[in-house]
Amino acid sequence: MRSDTRTISIDAAPQSVFQFVADPQNLPRWAVGFAKKVARNGDRWIVTTGNGEVSLRIAADEQTGVVDFYMTFGSGLDAVAASRVIQRGDRTEYVFTQFQPPHMSDELFFMNVRTVVHELTVLKSLLEVSCPL
Repeated sequence: MRSDTRTISIDAAPQSVFQFVADPQNLPRWAVGFAKKVARNGDRWIVTTGNGEVSLRIAADEQTGVVDFYMTFGSGLDAVAASRVIQRGDRTEYVFTQFQPPHMSDELFFMNVRTVVHELTVLKSLLEVSCPL
């Protein structure tokens, strides 16, 4: 099983980054390759993706900066992505690790890696640039 970890520096306060990333309703704004739409379903969220629906639970702890994403796909298979919001002065380092589940092809995993690189750039842009609209 492979894993891939990406880190991005964000010129924003760690608390702001944590609150944004830990809110599943923000996924369609920054995880643009993954989440098209998000809706609450009890203690979980249903994420509409380009390949169907994914049940999502987020485990978040502001004290430690942990924001972990636990996903169950329509086929019943599970996956996890772990992330951390780390204070670096008045800036933030955001670390995102994804794991290749046994059922995922290498081709799909490497496509997901490329997607996350793009999504982290989107996240940085959203948190660093204020738009008057």
